[in-house]
Amino acid sequence: MSAVSPYFAYRSFWKEPAAKRRFAAAGVKQFCVFAGNTVNSLGEPYCQYDPLWKWWDTYDFKPFDEQMQDTLDICPEAEILCIVDLNSPLWLARQLTFDSYPQLSVAIANDRWRQATEKYLAALVDHAQKNYSDHIVCFIMMCGVTDEWMDYCHGQESPEKLRLFQTWARDRHLPVPEDIPGIAARFAAPRLDGALRDPARNRDAVHYWRFTSDLIADAICQFAALIDARRRPGQEIGVFYGYILELTGGRLVQCGHLAYEKVEASPRIDFVISPGDYGDRTMGGGSGFMTPNGTVHVHGKNCLYEIDHRTHTANMQLTEHVALPWMNAWKNTAEDIAGLRREFCRALFHGASLWWFDMWGGFYDDPDVMQAIADLLPLWRQYADRRRQPQAEVALIVDPASTALVNDQHPVLSGKLYNGLHIALNRLGAPFVVHSFGDLPKINAGAFKLVILAGLIELTPEKRAVLDRCLPASGPARLWIGPSALTDGAAWGQQPLTDPHCPDVAAVTPALLRQYAQAAGVHLFLSDYTPVWADGDLLMIHVAEGGDRTIALPRHAKTAREIFSNTVIAVDADHFTYTFKTPETALFALT
Repeated sequence: MSAVSPYFAYRSFWKEPAAKRRFAAAGVKQFCVFAGNTVNSLGEPYCQYDPLWKWWDTYDFKPFDEQMQDTLDICPEAEILCIVDLNSPLWLARQLTFDSYPQLSVAIANDRWRQATEKYLAALVDHAQKNYSDHIVCFIMMCGVTDEWMDYCHGQESPEKLRLFQTWARDRHLPVPEDIPGIAARFAAPRLDGALRDPARNRDAVHYWRFTSDLIADAICQFAALIDARRRPGQEIGVFYGYILELTGGRLVQCGHLAYEKVEASPRIDFVISPGDYGDRTMGGGSGFMTPNGTVHVHGKNCLYEIDHRTHTANMQLTEHVALPWMNAWKNTAEDIAGLRREFCRALFHGASLWWFDMWGGFYDDPDVMQAIADLLPLWRQYADRRRQPQAEVALIVDPASTALVNDQHPVLSGKLYNGLHIALNRLGAPFVVHSFGDLPKINAGAFKLVILAGLIELTPEKRAVLDRCLPASGPARLWIGPSALTDGAAWGQQPLTDPHCPDVAAVTPALLRQYAQAAGVHLFLSDYTPVWADGDLLMIHVAEGGDRTIALPRHAKTAREIFSNTVIAVDADHFTYTFKTPETALFALT
């Protein structure tokens, strides 16, 4: 794991000089610069500075220089997180008759697009390094829908993709397909009332969806190689990718985010980025990473947590006619502070970097909110460590390989299998970690008391051997969630499961998970269904409703100091009582 301190940065789509000054005055020195060329999902420009990529092999970097200078004028010692938009400018989309924004895999498969985009990226990085290398701490590659490497083309065919798909199959000693499965074939799901594909009957479709993720992951690694050849010592490379815990409703498989282990294994990638979970941001929720943070740590990499949660002052009116009303806002200053502290702690306890995303401005206009963020910076400098992970007795294991069998147009299964389970775990009252099945041989799974296996639909003989070796019957309790062990990779049929199994993902609740956690001997800090994170002598608890709560500790403590308020509580026991405000995120230092 890198010894580099996690980032604590400011980002906005817009110029926002006043907000940048406030963050600089608070002591923040890390700022994002966004070299944008395209428009967002609403058709509005991502960036308020002019585009850089004008035509084939034709670039104007003056707007980039202006953006850099505007930031350096505000904070001369600024450390720059340089975000590079690789999506096609309108002229390129028109020239090639496809747009990388919704048709990411079509673009990646096209040599002309790849060559032109690589030339642009190389030219921009060379310019940035020549003029600003002393300020740049990392480069971040963005492409696809919302610039998060998501593919929205529903598996659209192209001659180039067919050739690459055939090569992909040949390299893996799989049957080489004559064609890309048509629409009906690639969305067919004859199992579990339309929820699942059959690995035999839908063989080519399953392979094709796995290929799509591999295609995108390979492209990310290849673009990273281009930057890697130009980066200076200490500079890092990051990417938005791996949203298996978040993508639902037609996106879990189709978006091409299932090859995240390949990206994280690449020596050229240093960190992956995601916003917090969009479905669990209200008071009492836990938000959280969209990718398995435990897997990131296994690969010796870092997460960057994007805090784009809408405060009560946030601007969602992009233009006179264009707004984003669907982004639910916190209601007042008290909720803003409790929510932002919760997200800060989420990053802190998972060894992640963070940035405060001001999106379209106004997110941090409230002076009390800004002061709360300023107060977090010295705590970050004291406690933040990329090696930190929560002390968890519960592990959620997800399986990206099996996920290709999921019909992500099935609303219940695609919505609840990972995302709904993640939201329920946020309310367990105990810390948990999320790993991928491929991590099991690399971690000490026996250190957990409860291991939840979700989405392990395809249990091949090789996978069963891994389970038997890493999670033997004498080890932690196991709980299977959702469709499980329904195929050995060839034949379809329920394989024997000797552990408890909850096949109905819609039936998973915090109460159900707590029942199994208690039976396994997991230490629960609270009787409430509320987020809890703990590591060493640090403990975070977030509540929506205030009042007295008794907090059970796994060991004897002398005192508990609530860090945000500097309130010291004499404990001298393995439990203590604290009076929470409505709402509150409390961070305790235990001695």
